[in-house]
Amino acid sequence: QQDYRLGIGITYIEMNVGNVKEVDRRGFDLTTPYRIFSFSADSDQEKEEWVEAMQQSIAEALSNSEVAERIWAAEANRFCADCGSPKPDWASINLCVVICKRCAGEHRGLGPGITKVRSLKMDRKVWTEELIELFHQIGNAVANQFWAANVPPSEAIAPSSSSQERRRFLIAKYREGKYRRYHPLFGNQEELDRALCVAVTTSDLAETQALLFCGAAVTCATGDPQCPTPLALAEKSGQRLQMEFLLHNRTSETPRLEVGGSEEKPYSVPLPSVTHNGFLYKTPSMAKPIGERKGQEGTWGPT
Repeated sequence: QQDYRLGIGITYIEMNVGNVKEVDRRGFDLTTPYRIFSFSADSDQEKEEWVEAMQQSIAEALSNSEVAERIWAAEANRFCADCGSPKPDWASINLCVVICKRCAGEHRGLGPGITKVRSLKMDRKVWTEELIELFHQIGNAVANQFWAANVPPSEAIAPSSSSQERRRFLIAKYREGKYRRYHPLFGNQEELDRALCVAVTTSDLAETQALLFCGAAVTCATGDPQCPTPLALAEKSGQRLQMEFLLHNRTSETPRLEVGGSEEKPYSVPLPSVTHNGFLYKTPSMAKPIGERKGQEGTWGPT
């Protein structure tokens, strides 16, 4: 019976911050926002073990609440990225969006290749300083500028939406990429990969996000034997947030819109050209036509 009551007490601690107070030699109370639990141990050692376990749970609960508060410090992260519910306490750590419990359940149904769901308050170990900072730099604001750039009002969901409506919307948004803002290089694998190798050496996380989820390969060859992958390039450049983003998207799948049989670009912009010179990457003038670039600068590859 005591073990059962202890289990209840620790559950309360995990849900709400409490405190432990010694009453006598072998007795102590656990105070939570809901009620007070009184315990009596069979020995001094057992009492110490119980008190230590509860105090550790309290410390973890405080730490987890702190993670949520830090994530919510960015205004856009205070509302679910998908339905707009307030104080969402779940997140997709590869998409860098903060989501509510109901949307989190539907995210899980998409599979880890699309979205990796974690709790802001329970999955304590995953929340490194780099990941928290990544949610400040990307988070719901920047992520939705890409993923939700073209959502028709008739297809948007709200806090009151049903599970079926959420599932339909999230499949379209993340698995199919139906509402995304297409990168200008979409459809050109070689150019996408080259542009990714440039982006990861900068602090432009939005560019890296757009490139990856428009088809750039996270493990594409860079042409540099010392830095053979984009991750290695980011590390060499000291771009730790780029590294964090790439690591969480090592196995992410590129969205594929199957409805209608084609992917239509919702907007058109001039295509930037990226050239490879030796083992260094550079972006020449946007005004230079792609057809002229190759003839003036030679073929791709080491010089």
